[in-house]
Amino acid sequence: MSAAQEEMACQVCLAPLNTLGIPPTYVHPAHLATDGHDPDPVPVSRLDTVRRSCDFCGDPYPTWTLHGGEVTALAVGPTAGLIQNFGHAWAACATCHTHIDDGRHDKLADHAARTLGLSDHPQARQRVEELHRAFLDAQLPGRTLITTTAWPATTITAAEVPKVRDRLTRFYRGNGQLPAALGITKTRAEIATGLDRSHLYWIDNDFTELADHAVAQLPDTPISRDALPSTDGLLIWARPLTPRQLAAASWTATNNGLHLVLYRTIGAGLEPRPLQRLREQVGWLAPMSTTRLGEQETIGNGHPSAALVATWLLITQKAAEVATARPDRAVARAYARMNRPTPEVRIVRIRGRHLPSAQGPSTSGDPQGSQTRRFWVSGHWRNQAHGPGRSLRRPVYIHPFLKGPDDAPIALSTTVRMLSAGHPELKDRE
Repeated sequence: MSAAQEEMACQVCLAPLNTLGIPPTYVHPAHLATDGHDPDPVPVSRLDTVRRSCDFCGDPYPTWTLHGGEVTALAVGPTAGLIQNFGHAWAACATCHTHIDDGRHDKLADHAARTLGLSDHPQARQRVEELHRAFLDAQLPGRTLITTTAWPATTITAAEVPKVRDRLTRFYRGNGQLPAALGITKTRAEIATGLDRSHLYWIDNDFTELADHAVAQLPDTPISRDALPSTDGLLIWARPLTPRQLAAASWTATNNGLHLVLYRTIGAGLEPRPLQRLREQVGWLAPMSTTRLGEQETIGNGHPSAALVATWLLITQKAAEVATARPDRAVARAYARMNRPTPEVRIVRIRGRHLPSAQGPSTSGDPQGSQTRRFWVSGHWRNQAHGPGRSLRRPVYIHPFLKGPDDAPIALSTTVRMLSAGHPELKDRE
């Protein structure tokens, strides 16, 4: 692929596409198993997840883009030759990048041969090493973090949040590049400064479940500063939110509003040495997307930042209670050595509450008009008046509750997703 061409991926299977011949034709990589669909090209910059693999060994979790020599291979068959352009930008997994960083091209070829099942074929291994060298002999300085890899989830505990924040801040201030399509290149210092002064939030599993349920129903909501739990912040959910596997978010106050960055976790499943190198170079989080919000800009449930907005609203209403977590001892000692105050991590939980039981008029769930049964009312958002003269409106999430006489049996016809009050856990009630 020439430098002028934007990389393309298939929007059906999310695989990056190779080019064949002149003029180029987009094709799926030869090693990729598909259901037989034709490539449906779309610019990679329009996707936040791409089914990419390491161009050195085929690993499904590439970490860095490296730039080197333009590599073209010619395969000669009985009737014709096939030209395949591998391009000048190659994806490298954490293991391959470690070997490249260490200058061990022999270990790189050995690792690739093992991963590709070519260890017992010396000539094939030699061809692989020749392709590697054609690229690496002209390698340019620098590396760009691949932010579109769909890594398995990494668990981050509340005690680890300060360390995660500091490593992310260091990456923003370092030399590792980010894809231009993210729109962060010129604002990295601004984001890092916002992270330095940010309040830290860890959302426990039950509150994460609540947010995941509430975001699907989020009404169009104008965002103002009083909707935020703090001016700047880093928020990490106990598990990634579906369907984008969103793991964390940060926000930075600017003169023009808010700068939001959404993150996924990276590094799960790596061997100890490449994992340690990745943690040192990047940390635990990789940016997925970024957006800027102006004062009173309206956000609905289809917006990329809707999950963060729903979590903000839940925190700032009575659904949340906040406790403080102790950072782990190593983090506390590190802060003491640098004469920095130990940061607080705010653990956000569901506030213990009595689920209301309300008697009211009959509904379609009780066609005979009797009040002899109770039924579950699903969780939903309701606009609440606030501000000067109560002239403004903001969404408040209403938990699932039982409606009907306190001593009546519960109707068996209604299924509702419910978060309990005493020991919150997601349940199906029928």
